[in-house]
Amino acid sequence: MMVTNYPLPFVFEVPPRNPWEGLRTVELTIETAAPLSAADADLLQDNVFPFWMLASSGALSLEAGAPPHPALEQPSFSGSAQSARFVFDGWRLDERASHCLLCLLLAAHADVPLKRVRLSSAGLVPRPITVDPNLEEPYPKAPPKLPFPWSIEDSENDVRELQVTFAAPLSDEQWELVAGELTSAGIAIAAGAYGVAPVPPEDCGCLPSEDVEHSDNELRWALEKCRFHPAALDGLIGVCVSLHQHVAPIVGVTIT
Repeated sequence: MMVTNYPLPFVFEVPPRNPWEGLRTVELTIETAAPLSAADADLLQDNVFPFWMLASSGALSLEAGAPPHPALEQPSFSGSAQSARFVFDGWRLDERASHCLLCLLLAAHADVPLKRVRLSSAGLVPRPITVDPNLEEPYPKAPPKLPFPWSIEDSENDVRELQVTFAAPLSDEQWELVAGELTSAGIAIAAGAYGVAPVPPEDCGCLPSEDVEHSDNELRWALEKCRFHPAALDGLIGVCVSLHQHVAPIVGVTIT
């Protein structure tokens, strides 16, 4: 059952076991405190879609380095007077991935007050999540056994750098794919998907470098003004696993 270390200004309900396993169809229903304007509906979409970008990049994989189900489809959206509905079809994610979604919705709540949020899937009855202010690891972690050596250095610096070494030089098309996946993950991290309680998620994030620097088989990518939970860096390791399996073999990853 999902646990959060954030005090909740709205009811958040999830199934008693992971709704993201087994390639289920998962519905996200959001009830708002007031009628939705067109701008409000757009803002909710803007806060949910980074979750899709993060999941599709491989940052929230279900098992030890397992990639997400190929080509995760963008969630469909529909809205009514005081509710919005998103449908996620066939995703496979770590159960704690839902906490990233919660953070993005907490950020949305600052502008569009929410009343109730429910994640549901066939046969699984949602229940209110547990709040534990002492919880330290609400997000997915990078598993220790991966297809390449990796390390995340301890740092109190607000600038972090991802360094990746591929087994061989990449083509221009491969570099474009790599940059696209990292950019997707960076957008979600910047949007507050890895809030560090009790700091509000909308005040968390980073400034990802617009350019992914690379030459031959080496990549360097910086995140500046970092204010997020350390698990965001574990998420980047997950992105690298997906790149290793779908784009080009990797022989080492370091985050300084």
